[in-house]
Amino acid sequence: MNPWESIRSSIANNVSDYWQWGTMILCFAAALILTRIIYKALFHEKASFRKFCSHFFNTGEKINGTPLVFSALLWITLAVRNHWSQTLIEKGGEGIQSNYIHTVALIVSGYVVYQVAHAVSKGQLIPRILSGCMLAIFIFHLLGWLTPLNEALQDIELPVGDLNVNLWNIFSSLASLVILLWIVSLANRFVDAAIFAQKEIPPTIKVLISKSSRFFLYGFALIAALSIGGVPLGGLTVFSGALGLGLGFGLQKIIANMISGLIILVDKSIKPGDVIEMDGTFGSINSIHSRYVSVITRDRKEFLIPNEDFVTNKVINWSYSDRVIRVKADIGVSYDTDLNLAIRLCTDAAQSVSRVIKSPAPVCLLREFGDSAIILQIRFCIEDAVNGVSNVRSQVLLAIWQSFRDNHIEIPFPQRDLHIKSGTLPYSADPKATLPPVATAPDTQ
Repeated sequence: MNPWESIRSSIANNVSDYWQWGTMILCFAAALILTRIIYKALFHEKASFRKFCSHFFNTGEKINGTPLVFSALLWITLAVRNHWSQTLIEKGGEGIQSNYIHTVALIVSGYVVYQVAHAVSKGQLIPRILSGCMLAIFIFHLLGWLTPLNEALQDIELPVGDLNVNLWNIFSSLASLVILLWIVSLANRFVDAAIFAQKEIPPTIKVLISKSSRFFLYGFALIAALSIGGVPLGGLTVFSGALGLGLGFGLQKIIANMISGLIILVDKSIKPGDVIEMDGTFGSINSIHSRYVSVITRDRKEFLIPNEDFVTNKVINWSYSDRVIRVKADIGVSYDTDLNLAIRLCTDAAQSVSRVIKSPAPVCLLREFGDSAIILQIRFCIEDAVNGVSNVRSQVLLAIWQSFRDNHIEIPFPQRDLHIKSGTLPYSADPKATLPPVATAPDTQ
């Protein structure tokens, strides 16, 4: 027998084997065609689905879609052939062999898992290790080593109190926990990308859904890992009660901040993007976390304020129900000024600043007659307090100053007149001597 006949007989001995290889070739050809169609429909440069996937996959790692589609087609073909084989056996016929399709499907699926995990990891080490372990499990299964390894690890038991835990349970529990935590992190990214893309949902509700899903998914991952490892959950009742009591006393502030965070998210008193003032801190809400709120000031300083402070202290929210706020500034003019002209110049100068909104329009009021000047007050509104208040007030005052100079309107400074009356002041070297009263001119006014 020549080498070619030996290779042919090893991979195909009968007509059924030829049918299997022919089916796999057809699946591969169909995968090539479907991959090109899917790429042109969903992954072109301006496709929204491509932008959505960028939240989960490393854009520098290109995923070859052909193995993914090929694997899916193989498993579909295998399911159809198995169902067809079962039907033939029930009718008294001979079943259809699918061993080659099953083996190739496992190999391709292992490669797909490794490729997807490598792209989803975005540079993280743990997902890459997990993807390598998954590929190794597929190889062990193909070689028939997985079952003997499982039995050997189950025979090694470690007594832990009243429980006997074998190595297989320990390894499976740890591996399941790591895999589930990784899947939960991917699920959280999916939830965040889906929720925060919805513009009609209020920001506080988005944060509430995100935090609640994280709490639920991580708790589910922990319980599922313990269950997979064979740990009886009923035996943890006393331990969880004692742990909860200890947490209640030792972590009062943390728990109070977490509950306050939920209250903030539910009552919507503050939300990301709001401009707030609290204990001398003026800035915009950057993000709301489970323990604190991030506030960024105009100096680009980021304050991490505990959630409890927003519930128990006084908070000024400049944009709670309306983002339009009014800004005031005082201006003094001399008593020789035409007040009607000065008021008109003030309103025109305020309207010339781009950040001042047109409705409600700026107004200028006469506040009082001061010692050295007539006090006017310019009032104008803005709707972007997050960009600063002092800077827009400065722009308006600078525009008023320039307008007053162009129209020869004086802005006076405080003046005092000092009147010195003539006369002599008696002087005595004796500190105990009493000086006579100084004569003063009679008041004729």
